[in-house]
Amino acid sequence: MRCVMNKNLLTWIAFRYFRSKKRTGLISFTSYVSVFGIAIGTFALMVTLSVLNGFEREISTRVIDLESHIRITGKNLGAEDIGMIENILSEEDISSVHPFVLKKSVLSSEGNDAVVRVKAIDEIALEQQLALESSIFKGSRSYQSAVSELPGILVGFRLADRLGLYIGDTVNVVNPLKISSSFAVPYVGRFVLSGVFRLDLFDYDDNLAFIDLKQGQRIFEMQDGYTGIDIKFGQYKKIETIKSKLESNLSNEFVISSWEDLHKTLFGAMKLEKYGSFAALCFIILVAIFNLTSSLIMLVMEKIREIGMLQALGMNGGHIQGIFLRLGFITGSAGLVFGLIISLAICLIQQTYRIIPLPPVYFIPYLPVEVHVWDVFWVLVAGLLLIFLGTFYPSWRVSKLMPLEAIQYEK
Repeated sequence: MRCVMNKNLLTWIAFRYFRSKKRTGLISFTSYVSVFGIAIGTFALMVTLSVLNGFEREISTRVIDLESHIRITGKNLGAEDIGMIENILSEEDISSVHPFVLKKSVLSSEGNDAVVRVKAIDEIALEQQLALESSIFKGSRSYQSAVSELPGILVGFRLADRLGLYIGDTVNVVNPLKISSSFAVPYVGRFVLSGVFRLDLFDYDDNLAFIDLKQGQRIFEMQDGYTGIDIKFGQYKKIETIKSKLESNLSNEFVISSWEDLHKTLFGAMKLEKYGSFAALCFIILVAIFNLTSSLIMLVMEKIREIGMLQALGMNGGHIQGIFLRLGFITGSAGLVFGLIISLAICLIQQTYRIIPLPPVYFIPYLPVEVHVWDVFWVLVAGLLLIFLGTFYPSWRVSKLMPLEAIQYEK
């Protein structure tokens, strides 16, 4: 009971110091600046993390929609492998299974050349990967052309601009693997440009072309084989479990990659950016903590005689330290909570109503925001830790004061 009473008394004294008007106006001003600074730092940190989460969600969604949840590659893949994989995953919610041929090739047209990735898939898979209406920049999402009997090809809008291509132009696809010497004649497939897509992902818009699966097998001499199999599921939350299941049932000849494995560099860079932003913005809070430290030191100097009297009435150094630790936490937490409330309110409004637009040059029409509970938790932990570090020194120093010296201070 005595311990509880002591804690309640220390908290009551700390609140009294927090609410009291200081004789030195600079102390009050410094306290307000520290509260405001902590609130600004918390606001900036929470908003930045939420915006980075939003961009990560948008990019992840676009990449997953274009690619697959699981990709299986290997040598001499065929139709029997698709049947075996479907049998292994019979209990999973499979959305689609599409074989493909993916090779690096040379695209040429009217004297312009570019080394690109050519992905050969059937028309059903093409329609699924370019399902969004906004993904077709020009032409159609079909391999059929109304102006030519040649098979169709679809390229990214940046690649089309680089090669100077228009709908209906003839495009040559060269298999570079057949160029064994300067006298070798490479195999060239002739296509007509039937569509230009825009996915707002640079690696795709500038470096990818789609052709029909049969045409890809013919150009790259795959007969009826594939270079890989793309699998999509109803949801991708437990992809790692499905990946482990495939690895345990398939031989080492197969390479199994999840959507995160396929874009490890991209998502790794986004995570590094998030961690770096978190660390950098914590310095804003740290600067405000220095103001909190200085205001506590000045308050100690103002209240030094009162501190001596409290010690004379029976409080020890630990009690005095507890008072100023509580005072520092009350002051710092006021800014921390205020900054969190304002930032969460703005982020949740933007996440729900999308009231902040982005300029047309961006691939997203609105500022993407996504609040994560764990981000709120780590912002609170980081803020409270910094407040403790900024409060500990002045509270520790005041606990070392001798009662008689404190009472006779400025006497």
